Amino acid sequence: MRPIDVSLMREKRREAESRIHELRRKIEFHCGDVRVGANASTTAFKKYLFETLQLPTLKLTEKEQDALDDEAIILLKEWCAVNRPQSVELLEFVQEYRKWGKLKSTYIDGYMKHINEATGRIHPDLLPLATETGRFAAKNPNCQNMPRSGTDVLGVRNFITASEGMTLLALDFSQIELRVGAFYCKDEKMLETYRTGGDIHALTTAVIYKISLEEAMDKDHPQYKERRTIAKNCNFGTFFGLFPKGLQKTLKFKAGLDVSLDECETIIRNLKLGYPRISRWQEEIKKRASFRKHTETWLGRRRNIQKIASPKWSEKAFAERVAMNTPIQGTAADILKLALGRIIVGLPDRPWLKPLMQIHDELVFEIPADKTNEAVAFIKECMEAQPFPEFPIPIIAEASAGRRFGEMREL
Repeated sequence: MRPIDVSLMREKRREAESRIHELRRKIEFHCGDVRVGANASTTAFKKYLFETLQLPTLKLTEKEQDALDDEAIILLKEWCAVNRPQSVELLEFVQEYRKWGKLKSTYIDGYMKHINEATGRIHPDLLPLATETGRFAAKNPNCQNMPRSGTDVLGVRNFITASEGMTLLALDFSQIELRVGAFYCKDEKMLETYRTGGDIHALTTAVIYKISLEEAMDKDHPQYKERRTIAKNCNFGTFFGLFPKGLQKTLKFKAGLDVSLDECETIIRNLKLGYPRISRWQEEIKKRASFRKHTETWLGRRRNIQKIASPKWSEKAFAERVAMNTPIQGTAADILKLALGRIIVGLPDRPWLKPLMQIHDELVFEIPADKTNEAVAFIKECMEAQPFPEFPIPIIAEASAGRRFGEMREL
């Protein structure tokens, strides 16, 4: 159950409508009476861009037509910056128009239609077995895709607010998939970093740039932020078969960094040299999956992947990524469910502890403010317990609390 601030949602809907109207006028100033549509992707608007303005086709859809998704807009904007500067502003307006349209349709209109009139809350369906890796899914509405605080320009998370006299408490697993990956590949550098409470992103920065750990952790270094961003993206992709072009694309479209293909190749080469056990584990898991035609989590959750024997490269490559991804993401999901089981056992003794929602590796509760310390101690004990005897890495759950979900402060 999510307690909802309906008045704030209405205020933000007016703000979003005003912003969308303003952006539509700016787009129409450029393209006249061309029908733009709710997502700036109508046939008429595509015709205006690719035929009237004669912008190049930089990406195709599966049906071999001009693509105009977010990635295509970014590519077109970069091309225009060099070849057609006067069109850059139009594409920037389109990006903003789409962003605000999605925020309104998904997180305001989409959430409001699910508010229960009797309780004033949203009661989404949580589906513990809906994904093939074992992660939870949610629908009516999907609260798993809620924007994170750092990218929440509309303040969607602030719609969720504690009841009078209560506070929200969230506990989030710290880097659980990276810890599970280190457990699987048994790379000694990674294991030691987690055992000693070190900084895994700094370690990876040192590995891929062949610099000292001290330099990698120096926040005053002019390249600190960019290097760390690249290291983070490497960490979150390295266990799943990271390729230079894939890394380049991820850095470009998710992190906004232009890194050359040669540099990406060097980064991945250094990553494999610095963490040699990762590549060995990947080859082992792919061979095992190829023989068994399935992959599984440490606790035995099985996922069939018959297409790992496919003669088609695309099908085989996808199946191999699944073979590597499922043990890590699935085992992390199993660890969360084990923690939930411990929490549920303790709820009868703590009737004041009310579970609200689960978002990937994060659990959110509503509690009386004076119960914060007791609640944190209990939930951390449940989440940080060794999940199974073979798991040697400390698990960390980080706590935060606040009146609104978008204004949580670390404890």
